[in-house]
Amino acid sequence: MSSEIEEQIRKKVPWAKLPTSVKKVLSNSSKEYAKYIISFSIKNQLRYRGNLVRHVLKDEKHYYERVVAYSKERLMLFPYHLADMIVKGLRITPFNYYISVVERLMQAEKSYDTLPNFTAADCLRLLGIGRNEYIDLMNQSRSNRGRLFGRKNVHVLLPKVPVNIHIEPWWRIEAGLILEEDMKMVNEEERTVIDKLIDLGSQNAGDLNYNVVVSLYKKGLVYLDVPITAVDRVQVPPLQGFVMNRILGDYFETLLYKIFVSIDEQTTVAELATVLEVDTELVKQAVSLYCRLHFAKKLDPESDQEKARRHPSWLNVSTNTDSPQADITPLTLTLTSTDHALATPSTPTTDSPTHSTNQSNSTGLRVAFLFDSALTAFLMMGNLSPGLKRHAVTMFEVGKLQHESLDSFLCELEKVSAMDADGEGEARRFFDHAVILRSTIMALRKLDGPGLDLVRLESLNSLDEAACQRLLKRKYRVLIAMAPIGREVRISSFAAGAPPPLLGPIHPEVNSLWFRLFLYHMTGYGPPSLLLAKGTELRRLPRMFLGFSRLLVTSWLHEPAVVPVANFLYVNAALQFAPVLIQGFGVHEPAETKLLPFPFKSQDSVKNNRSNSDTESVLKRHPAVTILTDLLDLNHTCGYLTFANVGVLDFGRAEGESAEIRLKGAPKPRPGASKTTQSANSISNENFRFEKEEENRLQSPVESHFALTPVDGGSHRSSPTNGFTSQDCTTLLQEELDQLAIQEKQKQALEQLQSPLDENVGIFSRIQEELDSQQKKKSR
Repeated sequence: MSSEIEEQIRKKVPWAKLPTSVKKVLSNSSKEYAKYIISFSIKNQLRYRGNLVRHVLKDEKHYYERVVAYSKERLMLFPYHLADMIVKGLRITPFNYYISVVERLMQAEKSYDTLPNFTAADCLRLLGIGRNEYIDLMNQSRSNRGRLFGRKNVHVLLPKVPVNIHIEPWWRIEAGLILEEDMKMVNEEERTVIDKLIDLGSQNAGDLNYNVVVSLYKKGLVYLDVPITAVDRVQVPPLQGFVMNRILGDYFETLLYKIFVSIDEQTTVAELATVLEVDTELVKQAVSLYCRLHFAKKLDPESDQEKARRHPSWLNVSTNTDSPQADITPLTLTLTSTDHALATPSTPTTDSPTHSTNQSNSTGLRVAFLFDSALTAFLMMGNLSPGLKRHAVTMFEVGKLQHESLDSFLCELEKVSAMDADGEGEARRFFDHAVILRSTIMALRKLDGPGLDLVRLESLNSLDEAACQRLLKRKYRVLIAMAPIGREVRISSFAAGAPPPLLGPIHPEVNSLWFRLFLYHMTGYGPPSLLLAKGTELRRLPRMFLGFSRLLVTSWLHEPAVVPVANFLYVNAALQFAPVLIQGFGVHEPAETKLLPFPFKSQDSVKNNRSNSDTESVLKRHPAVTILTDLLDLNHTCGYLTFANVGVLDFGRAEGESAEIRLKGAPKPRPGASKTTQSANSISNENFRFEKEEENRLQSPVESHFALTPVDGGSHRSSPTNGFTSQDCTTLLQEELDQLAIQEKQKQALEQLQSPLDENVGIFSRIQEELDSQQKKKSR
């Protein structure tokens, strides 16, 4: 559907007032516009009254039936914002809705992962059916116990009543569609509550008997409403009960993820809608769902008068969904000067800043640490601890971990730091990421300010650029990005000079193989390096690596690995799928590496830390550092340089050799060409110069394939000096040259069509003879 048409439907513009341009898109057909209205309204679960669909469809009940059918088919969330029409009008409760969804899924024998994330979480909350329960039900349905007259009878396996759910006292209780038959199965106390709901309307759950509310809910006679206003504020703790399956991509799910990364306890619902430029009613619906699923908690949900008016039955009902062993956050424990000691066992005891918790409610601008999805993957796949995985799920799905939850997060990371770290390979890598992340957070929390948030870059990229900039400017005073950033992450929203300032790599290309080769070229220093194209096949060790016992092999978009020379030919397996960079990395043993952080420390700080000052002073005097300081402005950015002792002296670029990069392969300017033409063929700036010269054009693949010695045009050798050739490239090149020759002769023949007929006949006959002879030679 065209975005222009959708915009007109959102603004409720009737056909008569549509712009002419939009009518042209609709082929000037009002019936076509009516089809778009129906489709858009059902897809976005719009209310019948107050929207254009009421002018197109006259049957309101039929419209809501189509909305429910469409939502079930797409496995969407139950439309809670339409509960008053669906529950009261169609007698479809959320429990019945999800029973139908799961039944369809089982009938089609689809996996549990088919359910979208939020739908799966709501099914788990209402039906008690998670991944393991679903697999068990599927096994039962495939057995004879789950069959009736030879057909699957899935419905008998599903629960008959909802499971016990958590109800907040400030939630509203609404009466459903209650029939005469329903009143026969209620007791006198339940009848009294029903009469009150019918006569006086919805009631606060805390004003009614808790046990009666639960009983009526399980019987399907009442439903729950979670009211959210424009001035409400909520807090998002580490997720509990979230199901990681898949993303559906419908309008509401997309909005839920955008609000997840944008919401905080200082921002009201109305302010959040302004930042995202989204309708306030949609934001209310999203926040209401967060509270319903217990992914967020409303701040100050009840006044003192409402708490005093609560029914006595609520005194023994815990309003805290977390278990006593759950992570302690400000959502589950309010720290004061008198009970601060209670939190001591649950918070890190070493290097933990004492001011972090006290400033959690400050409204000042915070510091944001930007990370990518690779970090959350390491924390989840490492199986380091269950509590750490819960925080990792929050970092991935919510898109951030707020300052208020960092104490419990650091507690989990501290447990990992105390573990035995004797693992190797991927296990060691997961452990190292967790330990380094803890050190990074501890260092950043020492910065003066109201707090630190961890924010996932991919979640920020889900926002449009303007909304992202408004959000960052409103909440953060500085952004600090992890390094390296994944190559698939784009940081387009952080324009140069736009607040807040960003410290760290702006472009993921700085971690690419091209940038590494660029640094080697510009400085003149670096290990022997060979970048091989995808599909290359090696038959022997290239001469440049003779004498090395270890090689550093980096496959495109993968981490580097140190490979012994004896296993060098295994590189051919990686070359089938991606380009590979091979570098010398040790003569007798793997290279020793040293790190040089920048910006460089002042002389005073160096004197205070003599342990590493000697090594750093030597590295800072290296000629490559002098060049990079000017090239990359190391004094006004942050990072580190890695120096490797590969066992071979590196004398750098020969004296007088230029550091220019030339683009070869274009024809040389013709003699007598104008200066304008020549200047167009030579583009230069401070560090680069691209020239088009005939004598420097690339040779054929056969002549230059891994040739260490350049092959001149007059060379008597038909193959490179190191013996590397490619028969496939030779055959392909010969076929292309033959085809070009045929096309050229056909073109010449067409140009002779203006000649006399007898001359043309002779030309065509000679061309045909030549073509036949070439074809015979190829067949031989």
